[in-house]
Amino acid sequence: MTHLTWGIVGAGRIAKQFAQDIQYVSNAKLLAVAARDLKRAQEFADAHAIGTAYGSYAELFNDQTIDAIYIATPHSFHFEQAKAAMLAGKHVLCEKPICVSSDEFSELAAVAKAQGVLLMEAMWTYFLPALRQAKRWVDEGKIGQIKHIKADFGYLAPYEPNSREYDAALAGGSLLDVGIYPLALALFFSEQELSGLQVCANLAENGVDDDVIITASSGDIKLSLASSFQCWLENAAFIVGDKGRIVIPNFFAASQVHLYNEDKRLESFDDGRSSLGYDYEIQHFSQLVLNGAVDNDFESPVVSHKRSLILQRQMEEIRALF
Repeated sequence: MTHLTWGIVGAGRIAKQFAQDIQYVSNAKLLAVAARDLKRAQEFADAHAIGTAYGSYAELFNDQTIDAIYIATPHSFHFEQAKAAMLAGKHVLCEKPICVSSDEFSELAAVAKAQGVLLMEAMWTYFLPALRQAKRWVDEGKIGQIKHIKADFGYLAPYEPNSREYDAALAGGSLLDVGIYPLALALFFSEQELSGLQVCANLAENGVDDDVIITASSGDIKLSLASSFQCWLENAAFIVGDKGRIVIPNFFAASQVHLYNEDKRLESFDDGRSSLGYDYEIQHFSQLVLNGAVDNDFESPVVSHKRSLILQRQMEEIRALF
């Protein structure tokens, strides 16, 4: 087998981005899409030259021509859909957050191992060349010992209780929606447990968080992280060491990264890509399955089950302080 065959669950914005970027992947083919409404699924299929549209997720999961499922629905549906897909024998790449509690994730991980399928949270940022370059600079000692990690992700989403961002029934809130990115960025550079956690959160009228500031320590590294629906934030990351610093503009979708010594820029990297950047994770996931890597712990070495579980637990700790 030279390529993995894919089906998409959901026909929203993120699903469109996945469908757009899979064209840049050499080891994957998108064959089907499923939505709760067949008309919507068919319109999506027509727009992206996908051969098959389904009006139910079960039909997609039972399609024997499909190897892997990409789940691009709201957070609250991830657990149920990922579990059903794996029980049908499909490998699963699930949008972040992969679920909304550590208990849910532990159950999904157990199902993946029992079924012998690959389960991975779609933390696409981890696969971007710019972020990998930043990690190389750190590992090469270019900035010395990391002292601070600063990252934020925020955009303006006016309050609407029934919107995806604010609907409590859909696990809305800025922390789960975009705050996971700064947390994942910090975890990428330091896997030490958080200590001294402090949280300043604003809650919308329905109790859903719309602005969160997080400070903590990860070993000897100080973290300053934030998420917001109240306003646009800088959406950048800064990895600061005692000998220099790394600046990652638009870090969650980074195409560039810069290395500084004090105020002097020493090096820059630009990946020059034509894609949005989702193709890197699709290529990685597909190749793991094609290589038979699922026989080795049934997980990705980049977005491991351990990392996803850590993120779930961190978000639970933070939400407990709202």
